[in-house]
Amino acid sequence: MSDPALPLAAMVYGADEGPEMDRILEDLADGLSITGVRLAGAVQHTESQASTPRCDMVLKDLGSGRLRQISVSRDIEVQGCRMEPASIEMLAMLASEAVESGADLFILNRFGKNEAAGRGYRETISHALSAGIPVLVGVSAANLPKWEGFATSGYHRLAVDAD
Repeated sequence: MSDPALPLAAMVYGADEGPEMDRILEDLADGLSITGVRLAGAVQHTESQASTPRCDMVLKDLGSGRLRQISVSRDIEVQGCRMEPASIEMLAMLASEAVESGADLFILNRFGKNEAAGRGYRETISHALSAGIPVLVGVSAANLPKWEGFATSGYHRLAVDAD
């Protein structure tokens, strides 16, 4: 499924590579933005609070620069993080607006559970590709079968590497 001529690329990461992949995509987006590349999509900023098991997950919309919390506040007894689907959907709409405005590149830090289920950024990714905008997405090895079902025309597979 790896074809460098395709406008779709996935950075496939293992369970322990998620934070590194996030950093790489964030750095890439920041660097491209500085050079004037018009971006659509989102990158994640995750901050773990030492005093609680809660995660504060924030996505940065690359078209507008807006930050939006996407995690649900949970009690201290509850372990793990939980995303708020409505926040993801709103950010996906912002990304669609950036695609409509003529973005040069679409970057998304995760093809996650929402996208695997047909929600989230899934339509926006398709819209970007239809508009001829190259797409770069982070995909966990756990979601790879769902990703490959979505990327039926093929994609360029990238390692978790800044190069």
